[in-house]
Parts: sequence; C-alpha cells; structure tokens
Amino acid sequence: MPTPAAVGEPQAAGDVSDESATPGPRRRGRLVLRVAGVVLLLLVVAVGWLVWRGVQLAGALQDAEDDMGTARAAVDSGDVAALGALVPGLQDAAGRASSATGDPVWRAAEHVPYLGRQLRAASAVSDALDDIATGALPPLVDAAAGLSADALVPRDGQIDVAALRGAAPAVAQANASTAQAVAALDAVDVDGLVPALAERFVPVRDELAVLAARLDEADTALATVPALLGADGPRSYLVLVLNPAELRSAGGIVGSVLELHATDGRLEFGEQRPSRSLARPDGTVLPLTVAERALLGDAPARFMQSVTATPDFARTAELARALWSLDTGRDVDGVLTVDPVVLASLLTVIGPTTTPDGTVLDADNALPTLLSDVYRQLPDGDDSDAYFAAVAQAVTSATLAGGYDGAAMVDALRGAVDDGRVAVWTSDETLMAALRDAGLVHDFLGDDPAASRTAGVFLNDRTVSKMDYYLRTDLVADDLTCGTDGASAQLTLTMTSTAPADAATSLPVYVTGGGVNGVPAGRIATQVLLYAPRDGTLGEVTVSIDGAEPVVVGPQVQVQDGREVGAVDLTLAPGQSATVQVRMSSAAGQDAIGVERTPGLDAGRQGPELRCAG
Repeated sequence: MPTPAAVGEPQAAGDVSDESATPGPRRRGRLVLRVAGVVLLLLVVAVGWLVWRGVQLAGALQDAEDDMGTARAAVDSGDVAALGALVPGLQDAAGRASSATGDPVWRAAEHVPYLGRQLRAASAVSDALDDIATGALPPLVDAAAGLSADALVPRDGQIDVAALRGAAPAVAQANASTAQAVAALDAVDVDGLVPALAERFVPVRDELAVLAARLDEADTALATVPALLGADGPRSYLVLVLNPAELRSAGGIVGSVLELHATDGRLEFGEQRPSRSLARPDGTVLPLTVAERALLGDAPARFMQSVTATPDFARTAELARALWSLDTGRDVDGVLTVDPVVLASLLTVIGPTTTPDGTVLDADNALPTLLSDVYRQLPDGDDSDAYFAAVAQAVTSATLAGGYDGAAMVDALRGAVDDGRVAVWTSDETLMAALRDAGLVHDFLGDDPAASRTAGVFLNDRTVSKMDYYLRTDLVADDLTCGTDGASAQLTLTMTSTAPADAATSLPVYVTGGGVNGVPAGRIATQVLLYAPRDGTLGEVTVSIDGAEPVVVGPQVQVQDGREVGAVDLTLAPGQSATVQVRMSSAAGQDAIGVERTPGLDAGRQGPELRCAG
C-alpha cells in the first residue's frame, strides 16, 4: 500500500492537480479570451445586423423620398385625388423603415456614443414617415373631393362653401401630423450625421417641410374662406383699388372703391365709386393721434385717397369704413386691397380682358396701360379714375365667374400674398387671428410678436401726381452688429427717377401734378417714413444726391405706438438719385432685424432681414 506523501512534498506524476480547484493565471487568461471571443462574435453579428437593417432603411427612404416628392407636388397643385395612388406605396416604405429601426438591437444601439446619434436620426425619419403615411395622407384622400384647387373656383358665380367646410377636419388632422413630423426632424443635428445618412435625411426632411407649409396654408384657408364668403351669414366688404403710380405707405393711393357682398359663397358687386367722388368732411372723420398729425397731417381722416398713408392696415380699414359710412350711410364687415400688380397676375390665369375703350388688356400690358398710357388717352382725372375702376371690376368679375384652372389661381394668389400686395381686415376677431397667420393682415403698428425686431421704410407721394410710375427703389440692410442690447443694422434706401428729361412738358398735367403742390412739374417728391422696431432706436439719417457727400438731415423723431419714427422729404428731378442711410436697432434681447416696406412696382412688402450667428 503506498505511503501518503508528506505535507508539502511534491506529488508524483499522475496525481490529481489542484489547478481545477483554484484557477491560475493561465486558466483565467483562457477564460477572458473565450469571453472576448463571444463578445466580439456578438458585436460582429450586431454590426452585421445593423448594416443589414441600414440597407433596408436606405431602400425604404429612397422609395419614400420619391413618393413624398410626388405627394408634395400633388398637394401643391391641388390634385389631392392623386394621393390615393401614392398612399399604399408610401405606407409600405414607412412600414419597412419602421421594421428596420424598431427591433431591439437597433434601439439598444441608439445609446452607443456617436453611432447612437446616427441611428436616432434614422429612427426619427422612420417615425416621421409613419406619421405622414398613416396619419396625414389617408384623411386627405378621403376628403379629396373638397380639397381640389378647383373647389375654390366659382361655379355660376358661387363657391361651394359647404364642400370646403366638409374637408376642413381632414386637412386639420393632416396638418397636425405633418407639423409634428417636421418638428421632430428639425430637432436633429444634421451636421453630426455621416454623409451617407445626411444625403438620405435632408431630402426627406425638406420635402416634408414644403408639404407642411402647403397643408398649413390649406388649413388656414379652410378655416377662414367659408366664413369670409358668408357661410355663417351675409357679409359686406369694401375693396380698395390701389394705384402705385401715386404712392402711399400701404402701396398706393386709393383710386376707386368697390362694395362687395358675400352670401353663402355667392359674391356680388354693390356700389362702385371713384375715391375722388366721396364726401370730404371739413374735419377729421375720426380723431387722429399727435404722431399721425405730425407725420401725415389730417388727409388720411378726410380723403379716401389717403387712408393708405399709414403703414398700419387696421388703421386704414378703420378710416375707410368711417368715410364710406359717412358718404353712403352703410357699414361694411371688412376691408381689403388689390393693386394693378395683382390684377396683372390674375390676368395670367383668367386670360385677357377687354377694357371700356376696346383695348385688350393682358398680363404683359396691364401695368403700362393702367399706370401710364391711360393718362395720355384720358387726361381728365375723373375719366381715368373711372377707367381704372372699370378695369378692376372687369378683372374681378371674370375671376368670380370661374372657368379657369384652380391650381393656377392658387399660385397667383399665393404670390400676391407673399409679396404683401393683398391686405384684409375684418371685424371678426377670430378670423383676424387666422388671417394674420396667413400673412394677410399688415397691422405694422399692432401688437405683433415680431414688432420688436422689425423696422419700417414707407413712402408717401408729395407731388399730388402719378409720377411714381417712374420711381425705382432699392433697399439694402448690412453691417449687422449683435449684442445683449439687441441687433443693429445699417439701412440704405436708393431712390431713382426714371422719368423722361422732358417730363414737365411731355407728360399730362394729371401725371406731373402741374406744380399745384409746390413741386415743379416733372419732378418726384416723396416723404420717406423711417420706423425703428418697437422699443428700438432710430439713428442719425443722412442723404446723398447723385453720389455727393452725405448730409445729415435729422430727422425730428416722433414716437408712435412704441416706435421711434422720423420723416424725410426728398425731391428728384428726371434721372436723379438719392440715397438715404440710417442705423436701426432692435429691442434688447433680439437677435435679428428685418424691414417691412411699401410694396411698389419693383418690390413687395417684405424687405431684407439679417440674423445674428447662432
């Protein structure tokens, strides 16, 4: 029998080792290698899985991008019925994208540094597509009959307001879903994405942004148009037909006025009058503020032609209603404007119209005919004003008669609204809030959230003439500075007279003014109103004539509704230019400064805007 080994004595070969009882460094090393191998294998599998899912997602996004572009174009053109063929494909692409980004491996990897940022962005796109495919577009397809752009085209003089209202809930739902999707994508930092993902992400986001803008327009239109057209009861409007050949802050002198009645979608004209023929009270029809009198005199509250001298359309509407009521004894529910640029735009849609003297008026000759040629043919002011009003009514009547392409009309009106050439005021405060969101309310002196960063440059004719047909303007903002006290920028307005050298004798007296207001015939006299942003500051104003050394001209500053404002008077001979410079500062805490301006023949209402970095 073998003798047991003594304690501490080495065991013979073949004896049981204690390595199995107590792991040594070698065994622990092998264990670590095995674990590392398993982890590496899992990482390889996970990466391969994510790559495979990424390929699936890329294909889904490519298909969705194509479908989204087509869907946006359909909504843009008013062909909502075309969405029906697109929804199944878009839902399929959205489903594939959701499947790719929704499994546990993908969601877990979203927490990995750097990689997670890429995956979260991809998931955001997937979720946005699902919002559009399942939440936005199907309701639009169901309500397609009432959403066609042609639904806004009158039939037998009437718009089907019931159909428009029937479609409103679907558009509201689609608008909310799309807005939610766009907000989620806007929150993604595109600069942090790898190029391959950014190339897929950005086009989808941008298509959704355009779609969201169009749906928001449609939502606002369906919330307001039926009520404006008398769906809730008869409404009456005063249409101010502006003439930019004689400038006023809002775009031009009021050449004529039309009364328009709306009942359940049917629009009919009432009385039409040249503004010169309305009663002119000896005193002001409404009280004027100290600033209004100092800047504008009492003309806006005595003459319908001058109610647009104020840049605030709510005030214009108030004065126009009062003067109309004084003359006719009738009140109106709303006031709106139209100018020859808008009329020319409408002619591109409805086609040419024949004027009272037999002239065929089209989009190309409308402006020179209405703002220049007519004064040679009809030098008497009453005759030319009557002609102008007749043309405005003819174009408006043709527009109300229908028979044209609805999508083209929507585009034309959208351009007029974007240019700030259409202004609307109504006594219905609920409607006013929606119209303001749509850019149809130009209450520059009102309590607008942007007032503390928006300056104003507005022009009023001082010649008592139609010489502004020859006035060209250019407005530039530069030299932006930013700080805790707000933003500041240099504004430069250049005004040039393109009148012929012999304007004093070659143009009709009704055009030149004939010197009746102290301005020599052939010259253009203009009041330039310079408004600082609310609670901002108006700096020193300089004027340079034909490039000469700038001269400081003040101005004397008034304060109107929280804004510093100054007026500068300029007179230009034919061919002469004047440059006005002023530094404007926004209110404290603002990081931008923008400008509103008088919409004229060469520019819309929205001027330049500068924003501080970041």
